[in-house]
Amino acid sequence: MIALPLALLALAATGLTVDPTPPAVTYLYSINLTMPAGVDIGSVPYGSRGILPISGGAFSGPKLSGTVGLGLDWGLTDSKGIFSPDAIYVLHTSDNATIMVTEKGHAPHVQILFETGSAKYAWLNSIVGYATGGPFEGGVALNVWQIGS
Repeated sequence: MIALPLALLALAATGLTVDPTPPAVTYLYSINLTMPAGVDIGSVPYGSRGILPISGGAFSGPKLSGTVGLGLDWGLTDSKGIFSPDAIYVLHTSDNATIMVTEKGHAPHVQILFETGSAKYAWLNSIVGYATGGPFEGGVALNVWQIGS
């Protein structure tokens, strides 16, 4: 009765000593998000909250390109000045697909999830994206990669 749990613990321990293989990353696109002046909510329990509209922009990469539709970022800036985006916006591809993008993270590192009803871009529904970038005058620029294969 005790032998099975001990055997499982031993198996798990040996798995921890092997160097894991890092996931591959594949470049998806670069994007410029146009963000006009937002609304400053002010000091909240975890920092300073702002609501920033996303009014447009463009994206381009080897598998998809197009324009940015409407969206919103209700990010938080902590006491150290680190911005944590929490955004949702829409991509309109050049071949007329619509893709919802959800961003969360701690700048400059952002996790991205996608959602679409397009058969051509359905592969985006099951991937995790990683983005890095930063602000420019009037918005934010990001480079986006797919994590894993």
